[in-house]
Amino acid sequence: MRKLNPVLRIALTANTFEFYEFTLTGFMALEIGRLFFPVTEDKGAVILSFAMFAASYLTRPMGGLLLGWLGNRCGAGTVLKLSVTLMAIPTILIAFLPTYQTAGYWATGLLLVLKMVQGFAVGGEVPLNVSYVSENTVGNNRGLYFACICTSGFLGMLLASSLVLTLPSIISTLSSLFPAAISHTRLSEAWRLPFLLSIPLSLCVLWMRASISEVSAHRPASDYGMRRRPIAPLLQAVVLVAFLEVNLYTVFVWLPNYLNLYLGGALSEARELNVITIVALSIAIVCAGYLSRWIDGFKLAFYSVCAMLLSTYPLFVLLQNGDFLSLLWVHLAFALVASGQLATVYLVLADLFKDNWKSLGVGIGFSVPTAVFGGTAPLACSYLLKYTEVLTVPALYIVAMGLLATPVAYRLAFPQQERRTSASIAV
Repeated sequence: MRKLNPVLRIALTANTFEFYEFTLTGFMALEIGRLFFPVTEDKGAVILSFAMFAASYLTRPMGGLLLGWLGNRCGAGTVLKLSVTLMAIPTILIAFLPTYQTAGYWATGLLLVLKMVQGFAVGGEVPLNVSYVSENTVGNNRGLYFACICTSGFLGMLLASSLVLTLPSIISTLSSLFPAAISHTRLSEAWRLPFLLSIPLSLCVLWMRASISEVSAHRPASDYGMRRRPIAPLLQAVVLVAFLEVNLYTVFVWLPNYLNLYLGGALSEARELNVITIVALSIAIVCAGYLSRWIDGFKLAFYSVCAMLLSTYPLFVLLQNGDFLSLLWVHLAFALVASGQLATVYLVLADLFKDNWKSLGVGIGFSVPTAVFGGTAPLACSYLLKYTEVLTVPALYIVAMGLLATPVAYRLAFPQQERRTSASIAV
């Protein structure tokens, strides 16, 4: 296998830190809700926190549109340097925000503004990475490279989830080692530590991306004048990504809160399961990406969509009465069935838009459904549970989205000409 060149390594690894910064407030939903809203009970705190999380997604389409357009004109590599700066600044500022107790709704408003700036930056980050890698890779390894983009984001989520999981232990250790130096007031401010970690991480990303070149090995960087912009690829991308994002944010971001608040599990165990699941998911995505050397990426995506559609409801039923080991197997099953679509989603988007919309198409096709369906999925599931009191209703929401995505995935995996050939052979 050909060695991954340094330019591609920059594009693949830097995604890790931006997803760490963006998903941190999702994994700290309970703490953020208590700190920035006037609530007295945990379920209300989580709902309000995920409402804030969902609001930050409103600016993702704008980021996808503007930064995608700039990527077409100036080159994806150049705009990647801008997106990391836009992501770093608000994350660092969150660490210095006052809380609702000291500043009232000013604190809530400032957090909302900073999260929306983050959403704008992330809205352009993924499409630009996809376009940049697409322009610099050919051959059988394309699927693996795109899977690595996806995995790099999950590694960022893993870093955020792991830090949130271990934060109580870190605080306890520090307070026992330095009881005189660390007061109760300082311990109450420990929630700022994960955000402060963004300072060295952001500097590291800026240093790596300073060397990004705009030279494309397979396509001139100035080739952005697309005359043909069909609507069909946009609609197909929106449906597929909407299903993927609803499943992703429900199962891999919101589920720890579901296990804790609605099924009565310990929050520490729920977060531990989440960390293990993201590790397994990252490995499975890379394996599925490597598998795309032999199985067409569109077909692999279709098989994964079918697997998610058929397994989601039974897996949610199994969540209801499981011990830790049983819950672990259910989480690993979630990771396995989702890995195929996650591994191939960027490959599918790149191929859908490579001859027409390019970065702009990826930006619209990814950011719009992510904002409308992905970012709102935890909030939607929380409200559905509140008003229906049916513990499996999140699974029904995912299945409904899967019923829309399956025919689209089938049409892309088996184009009309191929279907006709298969039919004639059968006759």
